[in-house]
Amino acid sequence: MDELAPLTNKERKDNVTFLLEAYTAGGHVPTDVLDAEERQRFLNGGAADQQEVFFKLLCYGVLAAQPAPESIVHADWLRLLGAGVLHDVFEHRFDISRYALDPPVSRGDSKGKVIDFVRLSETRATWASLLPEPPDPEVAVDVLYAASGGALKSRAFWVVREMRRYGLWQAPGLDHFGYVPDGRVRKRATRMGLVDMPEKADTFADMKAVSRALHAVMRIASKENGGYDLPLSTAAQRCEMCDTPRMASCALPHCRWRRENAQA
Repeated sequence: MDELAPLTNKERKDNVTFLLEAYTAGGHVPTDVLDAEERQRFLNGGAADQQEVFFKLLCYGVLAAQPAPESIVHADWLRLLGAGVLHDVFEHRFDISRYALDPPVSRGDSKGKVIDFVRLSETRATWASLLPEPPDPEVAVDVLYAASGGALKSRAFWVVREMRRYGLWQAPGLDHFGYVPDGRVRKRATRMGLVDMPEKADTFADMKAVSRALHAVMRIASKENGGYDLPLSTAAQRCEMCDTPRMASCALPHCRWRRENAQA
């Protein structure tokens, strides 16, 4: 079989328009980790306030970087918050022995993420260099990735997205890295034909390239950020599970995966 040509910009625009319209009609609203009071605290408070609010966002990003439904992750998050774990870690008062004997969460994944919380507390000087506004948008995700010891990988982009979505970071250049390139998004974007990269490309450099590519392609149909990756990540099209019946009923205007299978 001959190598398939990439989608044209017109075809990509049709796809993005379709995704944006479905996203707007669906009314999907991401979980707000920071409430209105905390956002105001970040905007109006001093360095210590900004660091504590930002630390909370980082910790949720780490916790959510596990293979579990969002509802389960959020339930564990509320238990950790209720037990004062985040506050104790941030204030360097965390008692690992007491936590080990009586953790507020039962799932191993969530319990283990507390080690990453502690690391983030200890690398505060590194990630605090991004506050109140990253001096260089090009390396913000690199700083987050390094400060978390790799625990924030695709979720480093999520942190940028949320800070931009909340209006806490102002630099438009950050939008290049506000598209969360997790496995689901990479596979969907590749199979749809929105980006021309291998769907298994999962190094951090690959993720930066995917985020940049999605920023460019999403703006073909809208000069706004369009919800960043959300029109893609929340789409009804389950490209990662695509089969013949799904392909036959898929309403996406153009699909590289569909073309490839049709010509197979």
